[in-house]
Amino acid sequence: MKVAKLDFFTMKSQLFSYLSLAAAILMFGFMGSSVTVLCITGAWFVALQASSIFAIQEKNNLDHLYGSVSVGLNDIVLGRYIFMYVNYLITFLAVIALYFCFAFYRNAAISIQDIMFGFSLSFLVFSAITGIQMPLYFKMGYTKAKMWSLISFVAVMAFVLIPSFVSALSGIVKSLQSHTIVLTLGGIAAGSMIQFISYRIAVVLYLKRK
Repeated sequence: MKVAKLDFFTMKSQLFSYLSLAAAILMFGFMGSSVTVLCITGAWFVALQASSIFAIQEKNNLDHLYGSVSVGLNDIVLGRYIFMYVNYLITFLAVIALYFCFAFYRNAAISIQDIMFGFSLSFLVFSAITGIQMPLYFKMGYTKAKMWSLISFVAVMAFVLIPSFVSALSGIVKSLQSHTIVLTLGGIAAGSMIQFISYRIAVVLYLKRK
């Protein structure tokens, strides 16, 4: 928690960048986008912001500062993952608050099931992208890893688009969409598993780097 708090303090100067997310959510909201699209937009934004903390850390040579927080290397990695997850969770809650405003404005019904489904898919997208990114940044640092980190975005984009071009996979996706509860729980479980595996890999790579 000490490391996570230090990360939040370090990122205070970047808070203004979240105004661009608010603008994007407002735009999609007025276009009538579903809560799932809004949640995934938020998750994508947080994943894009994931590199900022590593960039600031490298630019200002904060490794010595993190080393002075009297915690092990494992805790430094875990603190960074906690920071990222809390950052995602706060963003998700902000998106849902805006979604409520749009729903009240249109006098539309609010579906808790749709919100949970949006959370599940957005968490899966967030976990898939950051799950690939984080070990790379811990292993190579920001400058060396920033190009390689684009792999995560390409991989997730391909995973989303491929079913649209492969009829067999498209049928499977449509079949899964009829089981919303199973898909919601599966997305949360898969996202959590990705985060855990990513954390374990990041710890190993960070220890080797040090």
